[in-house]
Amino acid sequence: MPIWGRPTPFYDLAADLSGSWGSLFVTTLVRGNGMIPLVHMSFIGANMTLVAPPGMANATLSDPAWRASYEQAALDLVKASRPLFLSLGNEVNMWYEKYGARSGDPNGFQNFVSLYNQMYDAVKKLSPQTYVFCTFARENVPQNKEANLSVLSLFNASKLDLLVFTSYPSALQGIRSPSDLPDDYYSRALSYMPGKPMGFSELGWSANEYFGGEAEQAQFLAQVAGRLTKGQGVDLRILCWAWLHDLSSTDQVGLISYNGTARQAYHTWESLAHPTG
Repeated sequence: MPIWGRPTPFYDLAADLSGSWGSLFVTTLVRGNGMIPLVHMSFIGANMTLVAPPGMANATLSDPAWRASYEQAALDLVKASRPLFLSLGNEVNMWYEKYGARSGDPNGFQNFVSLYNQMYDAVKKLSPQTYVFCTFARENVPQNKEANLSVLSLFNASKLDLLVFTSYPSALQGIRSPSDLPDDYYSRALSYMPGKPMGFSELGWSANEYFGGEAEQAQFLAQVAGRLTKGQGVDLRILCWAWLHDLSSTDQVGLISYNGTARQAYHTWESLAHPTG
């Protein structure tokens, strides 16, 4: 499961993980209940701006001091928690979709790619058993369209241990049912990285009646684990729902409603986690 809990700047994440919060959340509540933490770092702040430590005003992706701080934060959190799964950036292609990969642009996405490659090597040297990757948004949710998968061509496939996505396809124009999604909706990404194991760090489908209610939410989960991946020969390693409970009385994405009632998708989740026969 991803480490959600509370928003923590990347430069403070290691301290949180090695402190009382990390002991309770990671050691007791996650690992203590037989789960595996997925730890995210992110350099993307509000309105697609760069998150930077205090004293680094106006930093850019090409700034040597900023890059050193981001890499050191990754190494510190690995030392603090030794995660099996480590994401060095969340939905990084959203930065690409805003800034592009323009030579000479200090915030061009090529600067993150070069830093990622450097950080991958450093993390693997420290913790060879950790699966290292960054996550990509399958949809550009604010614009209600599919994200541009060509960003994958900028990465060295040998330095992405897993190809991991977030996905909320009901945000797309014209999509109201999981059956509206083509069979290759996820597997087409493998044209850029053939044979790469895949995963989902966040999946979401609303149980709102407009999107088919609880039945279609459950169908989406079943189809992500079946027709849309296994049916396409995808080696699926991680499957995470966005959140267990609705976040508010108006939210309907949780597997359990705000009043505590388990939805059909929750039972689908149980059947996937504990298959019979």
